[in-house]
Amino acid sequence: MEKTTFTLAEAAKLLSCHKETLRRSIQAGELRAARLGRGYRISRRDLQTFWTAQGGGELFSEADVRNDPLPESPARDKSKESPARPKGPQQLTLPTE
Repeated sequence: MEKTTFTLAEAAKLLSCHKETLRRSIQAGELRAARLGRGYRISRRDLQTFWTAQGGGELFSEADVRNDPLPESPARDKSKESPARPKGPQQLTLPTE
């Protein structure tokens, strides 16, 4: 039986990138992942979709992705999300009149 979900470390190793790169992509909404405790789990389908969107090729055989038991979930509606918090010096600046 093939893996259907990956930890952040497993996905980073598979994509040859750092875990923090994937964590930032998750926080930016570019990569879908489920929060499980203090870590993340990424489905095979979401990992393939993210990799393809980044310009990568086929990670898994077509049959593996097609037989993924996880249902396709709807895209997140970003209009309902709270605005991103400012980072760095932007937090400390006061409005000028």
